[in-house]
Amino acid sequence: MLKTRILTALVLAPLVIWAVLGLSNAWFALVLGAIILGGVWELGNLSGIGAVSARLVLVALAGIGLWLLFGLRAAAWTGPFLQILAAAWLLNLLLLLSGRFSPRERTGLNLPWLFMGLVALTGAWLAFVKLHGRADHGPQLMLFAMILVWVADSGAYFAGRAFGRRKLAPHISPGKTVEGVLGALAGGAVAGTVLIWLKWLPLSPVVVVLLCVGTVLVSVGGDLWESFLKRERGIKDSGNILPGHGGVLDRIDAQLASAPFFVGCLITLGVLS
Repeated sequence: MLKTRILTALVLAPLVIWAVLGLSNAWFALVLGAIILGGVWELGNLSGIGAVSARLVLVALAGIGLWLLFGLRAAAWTGPFLQILAAAWLLNLLLLLSGRFSPRERTGLNLPWLFMGLVALTGAWLAFVKLHGRADHGPQLMLFAMILVWVADSGAYFAGRAFGRRKLAPHISPGKTVEGVLGALAGGAVAGTVLIWLKWLPLSPVVVVLLCVGTVLVSVGGDLWESFLKRERGIKDSGNILPGHGGVLDRIDAQLASAPFFVGCLITLGVLS
């Protein structure tokens, strides 16, 4: 399984780098939108929409929504929206870790999860498109925001395997440990020092490191949120399109939370409008 995951990552990584650094903002938004729509398709299943025709309608409507939103990406309301979404993801993490909410296997349509998922997918798309369109190192910062989560995932994996003892949220994701999260935070701190050296943000070193560590922490909430949905539907993976990685949502769950948080914080700090 690990070998398959690595091979898939080696194939995808150059494509992601090319898309982020080589495409204009409009073309990047289109490519990212296609990925997000793949997530919408899987979200339909997780929310209890079994009929293929109904899910196709959902994807079509979401596509129209993204197309309309692209023209509004610079609107004044998008900044506060991403700031609110960043706070919501932080609250989501706290609620899931509190143990007060446990997944219950469901079979019918779950409209609240569908709505929340659509907001999450749309928010991540908007956050990345806004950051990518930033005049000063926009694409580079967007790529860094993605790599930040990948580095954290690696830190969590190896720290969890080597030192993992205490379960983080056994009622949602039994495989995640407190030690794994600490490894992820350490990876985020290391990535933050690299960002300081690159000087892409007019922020103090302490703020940059805190931003990166906070983004990594919130990304755990995205992972747990998707795990919660899958447990409610009684499935292991959201899809099977990516060998060794599962579905689209399995691959981008952490980014759904990290992107709005990272960009929302940059807006709050006055670095992005």
